[in-house]
Amino acid sequence: MPGWIWIVLVAFLLVTLIVGGVYVIRHAISAMHVIGRTGDDVSSRLSRLEADDHRQRNEPPMFTRPLAEAADRYARTQAHIMEHRDHVRNRHVAIWKRWKTFNDLDR
Repeated sequence: MPGWIWIVLVAFLLVTLIVGGVYVIRHAISAMHVIGRTGDDVSSRLSRLEADDHRQRNEPPMFTRPLAEAADRYARTQAHIMEHRDHVRNRHVAIWKRWKTFNDLDR
């Protein structure tokens, strides 16, 4: 091989290494910004959880209350769960109805 090809190959290698280094550095800086924002979000959510935890501590435990109160609370929770499941089911049916007629040409 002639000597000038080696010079071209070495130059190409150096350019590739420099471009790769710039790429890695840019993405590392971008990742650090994302990690910083994620850390801020986590810390703000943890602080809100701690604030909520203090409010719940003021409430006496359920086993120290009358049984009727616990039964009422359980019934309300089950009713809420059933309403939520119905809402999800109705939304699911509506989505499938919309998709069933999505590609109809005779609209």
